[in-house]
Amino acid sequence: MTSPPTEQAPSTVRRSGRKDVVSGLVVATAGVLLLVTALNIGEPVRPAPGVGPATLPTALSVLLIVSGLGLAGLGLRHRPIMGIEAELMRSGDASVLDELVHPVDPPVPWRRLAVVVALFIGYALVFIPLGYIVSTMLYLGVMVTVIDPARWRRNAIFAVVFAVVVYFGFTELLSVQLPTGVLG
Repeated sequence: MTSPPTEQAPSTVRRSGRKDVVSGLVVATAGVLLLVTALNIGEPVRPAPGVGPATLPTALSVLLIVSGLGLAGLGLRHRPIMGIEAELMRSGDASVLDELVHPVDPPVPWRRLAVVVALFIGYALVFIPLGYIVSTMLYLGVMVTVIDPARWRRNAIFAVVFAVVVYFGFTELLSVQLPTGVLG
């Protein structure tokens, strides 16, 4: 006859949430900076009744702040190790337990990260001269192709459709003028 499974008591080893706290605070700080910027957005040239140009950036900034603080709060909670991890600790297999408590992070793909950062800086530099549609199509087309090079046709279609739909959504529905650049 087998005995019923028993609930394991939490051990004294606890997981660290330092990365969650740091990431959460970075996201919340970015949200605060974006909120300050969003609150300084002026009124449109031809005001329309209803939602103004600062509404969406303000709402997104508040969501970033709340999400960042929530992530940091979760990181502050040190969760006890239970279940199989506690069993490994009791059995004395410290190497497996250490790998569970402090997993090895995969290496950062530095080349891909450098390409993504360079693309973003390039996008910021050509945004005004080329205009929203052209610069966004180029940026998104190259960015998603860096992520998934096998589907470059789909990536190009996505970049064109996204840039055009967002442009007309902002200019026609929200009365927010975006740079026209070489097309204007």
